[in-house]
Amino acid sequence: MEDGTATGVGESSAPTSLGEMVRAVLQSGALGFSGLLAISVWASILLVLAGDQVGTMVQSGLSVVSLGLGTGTVALIFLAGRGLGRSYLDFKIPTRRDLGYTAAGIVAIFLVMFLLSFLLTQLGVRTASHSVEQQARNGNPAILLLFIPLSWLVIGPCEELLYRNIIQKSLYDSFSEYGAVVVASIVFALAHVLAYATGSTLLELVGTLLVIFFLSLVLGTVYLKTGNLTASALVHGTFDAILFALMYLQFAG
Repeated sequence: MEDGTATGVGESSAPTSLGEMVRAVLQSGALGFSGLLAISVWASILLVLAGDQVGTMVQSGLSVVSLGLGTGTVALIFLAGRGLGRSYLDFKIPTRRDLGYTAAGIVAIFLVMFLLSFLLTQLGVRTASHSVEQQARNGNPAILLLFIPLSWLVIGPCEELLYRNIIQKSLYDSFSEYGAVVVASIVFALAHVLAYATGSTLLELVGTLLVIFFLSLVLGTVYLKTGNLTASALVHGTFDAILFALMYLQFAG
């Protein structure tokens, strides 16, 4: 691979066959589904341990903890199944170059979001609301304050671990580098279906998944260019934290 891209999987090459491409896509989808399943299982376990009387704030906190445990479980199983060690994980201290890509990624991801939101508005397509936003809108905006620090501490790092370091990186042997970014972004977008499906029309859901796909392209490109998961996790976490903060100001004000 060229200098500065994600490493550890050999040189990027064209797929040897259509069957290999299909197999790689199915494996990526299975990893994404496994992540959702693991998160759901951990959420159920934590809620049982916490008891039936926990409030909405605690339930939301446990959902984020289950995200970390679920993605971590899938990552560990993936590494063990392929005989890989911790060196496969790309969390590193950012260099000055990495921080430059991080800053550019933050600017780019907001530009992409605003541009797509504008285009969808012009087309008369509304986007769906995330389940957390729905809870905040229904009289519990304080829940958003919890998600601001968790965006940097858990959500960004853990989602990037699964969808970039595991899924995108595993695709480099079967697709071109940017082909891997695209496929991983499709999996990432589809993984958000359940979070946005409640109370949304099909058109709103499709519009939202389209936005998430393009935002994921930014994250995947940052990871590809730096080979450092910390960079894409910072972009992801900062994006989510700012959105939660803006929603809090809107709903609480």
